[in-house]
Amino acid sequence: MEDLHVWEVVPITTDTKLIGTNWVFKTKFNDRNEVLEHKARLCAQGFSQTPGIDFSKTFAPTGRLNSLRTLISFAASKDLKFEQLDIKSAFLNAPLEEEVFLTVPHGLDLDKKKVCLQLKKAIYGLRQAPRAWYNRLSTWLETVGFKAAISDPCVFHRKLEPPIWLFVHMDDIAVFGKNLTMFKHEIQQEFKTKLLGQANLLLGIKIHQDTNSISLSQEHHVEALLDLHSMSDCRPVATPLVPNEHLDSPTQSEVDEFNELKVNYRSSIGSLSYLSTATRPDISYSVSALSQFLERPGIKQWKAFLHVLRYLRGTTNVCIIYQKNKEEDAIAYSDADWGNCKVTRRSVSGHLILLNQGLVIWKTKKQPTVSLSSAEAEYKALCNLASEILWFQQFCIELNIAHGLCPMKVHEDNQGCIDTANSDCNANTRRMKHIEIQLHFIREVIKNSKILLIYTLTSKMLADFLTKSVCKPAIRRAMHGLNLLRLGEKGDVKI
Repeated sequence: MEDLHVWEVVPITTDTKLIGTNWVFKTKFNDRNEVLEHKARLCAQGFSQTPGIDFSKTFAPTGRLNSLRTLISFAASKDLKFEQLDIKSAFLNAPLEEEVFLTVPHGLDLDKKKVCLQLKKAIYGLRQAPRAWYNRLSTWLETVGFKAAISDPCVFHRKLEPPIWLFVHMDDIAVFGKNLTMFKHEIQQEFKTKLLGQANLLLGIKIHQDTNSISLSQEHHVEALLDLHSMSDCRPVATPLVPNEHLDSPTQSEVDEFNELKVNYRSSIGSLSYLSTATRPDISYSVSALSQFLERPGIKQWKAFLHVLRYLRGTTNVCIIYQKNKEEDAIAYSDADWGNCKVTRRSVSGHLILLNQGLVIWKTKKQPTVSLSSAEAEYKALCNLASEILWFQQFCIELNIAHGLCPMKVHEDNQGCIDTANSDCNANTRRMKHIEIQLHFIREVIKNSKILLIYTLTSKMLADFLTKSVCKPAIRRAMHGLNLLRLGEKGDVKI
């Protein structure tokens, strides 16, 4: 902090508004769950800051996992280097615009009653600190030739040969390129940076790189989750939920029975959420279904949660595989389960996108309104996917990471939905007039050659498991088709 001139000691005046501080201690682990270091961090008590006085703007962008997976898939296809950097005490490099005064922290030999610390740089805990750091980093990156993507401002690209791509998450930076030597030298000249070498643990995701592929998994997260709920030695099951089972609103007796367990349902489901969005699409529908009962869970919902844990026990080492030297192609799948919810009769949408045969985007979402037909439910799902595809295409074009993405082939298993989308005539849309805006949006996307709809048999629909609880053969077929495979202890992929 002294080297970075984070603060200046000044006398306390009658109008000085002080913000408290506290020390936060943390143990950092590596990808093998071994202790790397013990850290102590001085933090400001940002909750006591006053808007308009101690801070104004606080928004700072956060990189999308979809962006990270897309970059990793691209890096695998081109056999690029994929390394990781850590900016030491990142926030302390960012200058502050506002006048902020801190109380003297414990351990500093100063008279707390007479003097305080006027901040010159941001520190952890301040509400504006993430924004200040992002502005500091992005401004410097622009001076050395990088440009932030409009579609994701936490992704940067430098076209100067050799080209480099960056994914930024606070002080962690993932770097992709053929030759990274120049950039590593540049950033070390500007910031105190720890070069971590080949990426192996990023955002809680374990990364395994070898000569044939890059894989993403969260084995330690799963093991910790099982241990937390005393399920480490449970008997595994083959599916995330009981096949074809629908969870209804619990009765009062079921709620009372659950309450006797005295467990935190909301926290338990939340612990599955990041897992389902980062590396485990196979539990995406399960988490979505269980999340609908956060306010009033019953014993059936809790048993369904434990069923998911039993499934994870048997699939701990499942990972997303990105094969190296694959062709640059992208395909998508869209599906819906009509009237899935037995209480509201709303349908569930599911879609996914693969780049270079690796899964980069997926989504399960309960539709906000009731659909009057299966074609309508499929159409709403297709509309959600089309929006995602437009973002994905723009992202890839901005970063020059894939070509020939327009039109993107979209696999759909409802012929009525396809016919309506491809039709230039409004005569066959009488039953769907109430979703006219979505109709015109999809037709516009098709007319502009952004997507190409392809009929696919339901038995070959890889997005089916995102919309309902499916049987063992169905989920295995989908996982194999999407390169969701098991990674052995020595790094070999098991089918």
